[in-house]
Amino acid sequence: MHEIASEVGIDSRIVLSKLKEMGEYVKGPSSSIEPAVARRLRAALAADRSTPLSPRTSAPLAPRATPTPAPYVAVQPPSAATGPRQMNAEKSESAVFAPEEFVSTDHRLFIDTNVFMDTDPDRAAGLKKLFARCKDIALQNRNGIVVPSKVIDELAKQSGLDTSEFTEERAAAVHRAGQWLTALDSGAAAGLIRKDLGDGSNPYADDLFVDLFTHFGNRYDMCLLTNDITLRMRIRLLGAASQRDLVAGTVCADGRIAVAPDQTLYERAARKLARMTRHIEEGLGKPKDHAEIEMLAPLLDEFKRTFAVTEIDAMPTDRRAARPPSKPAGPSMTSAFRRVTTLKSADQLLSATSIPRTGDGVIAEAPHSNRAMMLGDLLGVGGEGSVFAVEGDYSQVVKIFDKDHRTEHRRSKIGLLLSHELESRGIAFPTSMILNSEGEFVGYTMPRASGKELQATIMRPARFKRVYPNWTKADLVDVCVSFLEKVAYLHSLNILLGDINPKNVMVDEHKNVWIIDADSWQIEGYPCPVGTAMFTASTITGEYAYALRTVEEERFAVATMLFMILITGQFPYARAGADGSDFAALIAEGKFAFQFQGPSERDQPEGNWKFMWSHLPFKVKRLFWNTFHRNGTRYTRRPTANEWLDAFREYRAVFGSADDFDPMSNDVYPFRFRAFRPDTPIHDCPQCGRANAIVGLWNEDSGSYFEPSLCYDCNQNKSRCADCGKPKHPDTLKDGRCWECNRKRNNAACANCGKETPTRYMVDGRCSNCQLIRCKDCGTPTAKADLSYGRCATCVKKSAELDSTKLCVDCREPFITFDHERWFTSKGLDIPKSHLTATKRACPPRPAASAPPRRTASTATPPKQRTAPPKPAPAPPTKSLWERFVGWLSS
Repeated sequence: MHEIASEVGIDSRIVLSKLKEMGEYVKGPSSSIEPAVARRLRAALAADRSTPLSPRTSAPLAPRATPTPAPYVAVQPPSAATGPRQMNAEKSESAVFAPEEFVSTDHRLFIDTNVFMDTDPDRAAGLKKLFARCKDIALQNRNGIVVPSKVIDELAKQSGLDTSEFTEERAAAVHRAGQWLTALDSGAAAGLIRKDLGDGSNPYADDLFVDLFTHFGNRYDMCLLTNDITLRMRIRLLGAASQRDLVAGTVCADGRIAVAPDQTLYERAARKLARMTRHIEEGLGKPKDHAEIEMLAPLLDEFKRTFAVTEIDAMPTDRRAARPPSKPAGPSMTSAFRRVTTLKSADQLLSATSIPRTGDGVIAEAPHSNRAMMLGDLLGVGGEGSVFAVEGDYSQVVKIFDKDHRTEHRRSKIGLLLSHELESRGIAFPTSMILNSEGEFVGYTMPRASGKELQATIMRPARFKRVYPNWTKADLVDVCVSFLEKVAYLHSLNILLGDINPKNVMVDEHKNVWIIDADSWQIEGYPCPVGTAMFTASTITGEYAYALRTVEEERFAVATMLFMILITGQFPYARAGADGSDFAALIAEGKFAFQFQGPSERDQPEGNWKFMWSHLPFKVKRLFWNTFHRNGTRYTRRPTANEWLDAFREYRAVFGSADDFDPMSNDVYPFRFRAFRPDTPIHDCPQCGRANAIVGLWNEDSGSYFEPSLCYDCNQNKSRCADCGKPKHPDTLKDGRCWECNRKRNNAACANCGKETPTRYMVDGRCSNCQLIRCKDCGTPTAKADLSYGRCATCVKKSAELDSTKLCVDCREPFITFDHERWFTSKGLDIPKSHLTATKRACPPRPAASAPPRRTASTATPPKQRTAPPKPAPAPPTKSLWERFVGWLSS
């Protein structure tokens, strides 16, 4: 087999791979093969050299319009004389590889996330063909295509996004992520896909691929499919230092792998660096762009030294150069409007005319040209009119006023704006005045803004998390900076926006901000006729159209917008217990509840807003507090847009610096307070497991930190009484309630005495002492406390009385009480007949008869006068039943 490889002029491994395709098994390049097999092999290799199907040959990529591929260019092997290996001799043609080779023995084929989400029709179809080409060989060699777990995780994350707010292309990419997830699961089950490589130690898949190629670069020939130019350069540099073939390329329409030559790779990377640098300089850069530039700049230098490529001047591409240049950010003497403080005369409706709709033709009248256009689909309806697309021109939209908002002021204002020929990226300046078929003013054209309204995204936390799940606080600061740059530019032109509100500001996924609704701006005495209560300063009263706004009133709206972007929709004057619907009253009161320096007024709105506020830098909090609080130093002299811009640019610079010592400060929704100082202890919560959830609390008295055992949420939610809601230790809760709440639930006041009594002891609302029990003698219901031995007071009194029907046989006097009598009966004894048998005592002595008094002279009475008989001596006191019973027992 080695002789055949030399004869044909190709690598022995290619011959070995071809034999495996033919179904022939050989041990290695030195093995011999039968003549018949050799003839078939030579024929197959000759056919491969005449058609672009050889597994280890390369060719320049043919243009898409050319149906037949160009001839092959062999890949140059590495040599000690030439140094690092080159992909081809001329370095000007792309090399094309068959993917089957990289699923053979001692080879590996990897695929990056962006390849699966690529919406290009040719590359999407080519990826399916690549899997079809590799299937049999990969299964035969048990060497599946490697899709690391990090890529799988990213595809799962992307497929779960809400696409309702995405562009059509972005939504299609998310849809493809979901489709490929399903396909990859099926491929993994069949053995075609390996998903077992890569762990969570690398935050990005790019770094994971570089780690894998570095670690296994001397054991396998490896290929990576990726659209990322930076990653392809990194792999190319690794390949130059390895004795193995390490390549990175893109998928072709026929399923093969295209690897760009060194010069092309370098030029594309240089243009990417120039483009990202320009975006950052224009304020359009994203946070990851800074990290990309830091990596790409030294990478280009190393690439140039290694492969001796020709340096180029990375100017913008023709597509970008063709864009109309934006006006400078600063005003010019001819652009600025006059500063007018006198209100124009009252606005008047224009005479009635036809209002065009979709499909109607209109005239676009610009300062230097007129052109006809046709209204396309309806894009939106507002309070003043409707917005339509323009047939054949995606870059423009048309706002058509309804009949009640076609006014003299609007027509004059649009004409005034057009006369200055203003243009600036992110500001929807009018580009032409729209006339209907009758030549009457009906609206104006403006650039098509990208993105969605702030009201539909950032101002609604739940939707914001769905639309921009990966945004950080730095992204929100970028939005504020972009917004302020445009406001500062408009203010420099003596333009007041007037109706600043989240519906008139749009933002896209790249943080590009657009300011729209130019017809409501306040210019040269033309007032802004509309407004939003939440953004209206307390000094504005009455109808908006009957007064001109001041710059101070505009600055109040700017500050409110900035606050609501950072705190994602929270109104600055929201307070716990206040009427949140009366914005005018809250603004007039001037009570800003968020704490700054001094003690908190303890009426901050419920939720995590206080945590979001605490993570803002001191300078930004100071500006907000002094602007919004009635005692603030800037309450009547509010910060300008440029002051805010300086503060927010400083805020943006904090991220990643030494002052960014709290790992949660870049979170949009932190769930704890900001760390006090860099040495503040920060720990994970042992109960919920959230990272950095516990922060030490500084104690001024002790000069040390108090470290809670649980995070704020766990302390608030996991150990709270279910009834009163007070934080309690878990061991003190029974059935989820504290002792006090359980007592209130299980006890009640007696309806009779009012004493608190366990409900299990109460009958008919009465405690045990107040419950009504029937007297055992007369059966009368009586309170238990009023009973004596089960008898009511009346029966007790009667039982102590002597039974007059029972007389002693000796003295013929009553001798036994009713109670004593019942006792004998209850014991089954006969009732005694005398005192002696009843009480063991003799009958009481009878009272002795007293002798008549002796008569004397002094007491003598006349003979006929008779004296009254003397009264008998009183009877001795009768003993009680108990006394007689005790005496009977002791006798």
